[in-house]
Amino acid sequence: MLLSQYLKIDISSLCNITGSTVCIFIMLQLAIWYPLLSGAQDDLERHIKRKERAETEWQKIQGQANRLKGMTFLNEVWVSHHIFSEKNAVPTQWFIEGTAGLIEWQTLLEKVEEHVALGMQSVHWQRLPNGQWQGCLLFDIKIPKANREYHNWLPTKLRSYPFVEKDWQVLSTMRVGENASALLEYKQQRHWVRQGSWLPSAGLTVDTVTFDQVTLMTKEGSQIALTVRKIGDMDD
Repeated sequence: MLLSQYLKIDISSLCNITGSTVCIFIMLQLAIWYPLLSGAQDDLERHIKRKERAETEWQKIQGQANRLKGMTFLNEVWVSHHIFSEKNAVPTQWFIEGTAGLIEWQTLLEKVEEHVALGMQSVHWQRLPNGQWQGCLLFDIKIPKANREYHNWLPTKLRSYPFVEKDWQVLSTMRVGENASALLEYKQQRHWVRQGSWLPSAGLTVDTVTFDQVTLMTKEGSQIALTVRKIGDMDD
């Protein structure tokens, strides 16, 4: 059979294609391509949203960095601070140190957290004989969020609990050269302490240790004397 005859047959068959056949063909094509096109559109929209979110976060980070660099404490002359480290001109760590009472520290840290998102990296607290606290705090700088969790970075609770003498017992004391130490028991927990030791569970500082007595100091500065219990007293 000649090629011209094949062409005549194909042309005649094309003439027999109806509109419904064309519609079915188009619908099949749509069924094949629509999921691909729809998925591509969804990917594009997600990419745009991620880009917008990244730009918004970057603007917040820059705004927070500017606030941190320009932060001053006019009413807190007892504190000093500086940017500890940076990356791409953006602060990543912040350091603060000073000496004040717990209420002053709490007020300062709450003020800072209102403007900057922070995470604790390291902290060192030391209670001084006058009842104030010397603090050295290093923070990681976080991405700012609308609703941030409040953190309590104080070394102890502000609330003072009443002293209960029966919760305490001086088991023994020891002196090596100029250094004296004592073995205390507080609520069935034993602690070796010396002058300046901090007992966070009780909120008390060891003020002095002598041969037969340990003096504790409250956050308010009042003193509490504990004497070594004798064997007869312990039997009672």
